[in-house]
Amino acid sequence: MKFEYRYLSEERAAEIDAMGIITPRGQKLRINYTKCITNEDESIVFQIIFHAMGYYVENGIDQYLLFYKGYKYVLTMHGFWTKKKENGEIKYHTKWIIESEIEEEEDCPSKEVLSVLIEILCERSRHLTTDIIVEGTVEIIYRGERIK
Repeated sequence: MKFEYRYLSEERAAEIDAMGIITPRGQKLRINYTKCITNEDESIVFQIIFHAMGYYVENGIDQYLLFYKGYKYVLTMHGFWTKKKENGEIKYHTKWIIESEIEEEEDCPSKEVLSVLIEILCERSRHLTTDIIVEGTVEIIYRGERIK
């Protein structure tokens, strides 16, 4: 599956806005003004909904929203970012610790959601919430086990 870091179409953003999703800060989520990770037909959308420590910090506890197969998942994750100079180039290394249990749905097993989430986190790690694509490694831990 191919994911992109970009703005959603106005139609898809309006659909999500109409859901009236409330962030942990008690504000309505405005998905159409921020970039998301999404696929070509926008059936999968991954969006940050809460920054615990703000932008441009080395680590923090954030909450994300994942729409997949019509289901909505709210996920709490720790993101750790380090940068190292390797062969004269700056490389970013990310470590994601997924704190939330991924719920099983009747037609959508948690393993399937997790595999999509892994692809999404790898794409997000390439962007570091900016327009600059970066290189480095990605490590993902779920339920105490390293999965990538």
